[in-house]
Amino acid sequence: MARVNLALLLFPCVLAAQSPLGLVNLRTDTAAAFDQYVAQAEARMKPEPRSKPRDGKIHIESAAAYYSEPDARVPGGMLQDWVGTIFIPSASLSQVKALLQDYETYKTFYQPEVIESKQTAHNGDEYDIFLRLYEKHVLTVVLNANYHVRYTAPDAQHLLVTSHSTRIAEVKNPGKSYTDEYTVGNDSGFLWRLNSYWRFEAADGGVYAECEAISLSRDVPFGLGFLLKGFLESFPKESMINTLQGTKQAIERHQSANPASSGQ
Repeated sequence: MARVNLALLLFPCVLAAQSPLGLVNLRTDTAAAFDQYVAQAEARMKPEPRSKPRDGKIHIESAAAYYSEPDARVPGGMLQDWVGTIFIPSASLSQVKALLQDYETYKTFYQPEVIESKQTAHNGDEYDIFLRLYEKHVLTVVLNANYHVRYTAPDAQHLLVTSHSTRIAEVKNPGKSYTDEYTVGNDSGFLWRLNSYWRFEAADGGVYAECEAISLSRDVPFGLGFLLKGFLESFPKESMINTLQGTKQAIERHQSANPASSGQ
């Protein structure tokens, strides 16, 4: 029997997945179900991290497991809700806040998922920012994303940062242009929404950082589940891990360069 080259079998599927997946519309009922879930999730959120590990490792799990709730589902889409926690020793809330508000440097300390970043507007404790997101597994996806971010300090020991995506556009051909986009909501559906919620608590000689990310993407099309399901599921989770690692490492670099400021 002639040997079959698996790569040749997969190649047409990869080509099909680069854009002629094909394009899919974000349905009104899908968006509404996501908004309803977000409202319910925000109502049950507390101002402090629930989990407080001190081993220096990133702890990440689904919100369903974290809150002992059923898995979230929406019609016509894939909703994911992940919670990640890490302890940053010798850090202070002022250091964390300064780092997170330095949007121009996101493309440096959140590599490789963030390849461009900038602040577009600022009013008090609210910011509008732009991030260009990059993800590559079997597929390469670049997204131009805008967010509205709000900072709240309930007291001297806690800091809350809420980020809602306001526009996510998929780049048509990342190898040629980052500005030629599919119509928002009529694209490959890799990522339609992404909200994040930081909960920081200063305690035990450092800062506990908990990040919850709620995302919406397309359903896995029949016949391409083996190729796309893992990609769609891993994108938000891996982005969270990268964000937690990048935040901790950026603060540690700042502490090394400014030892007198540690813990202040």
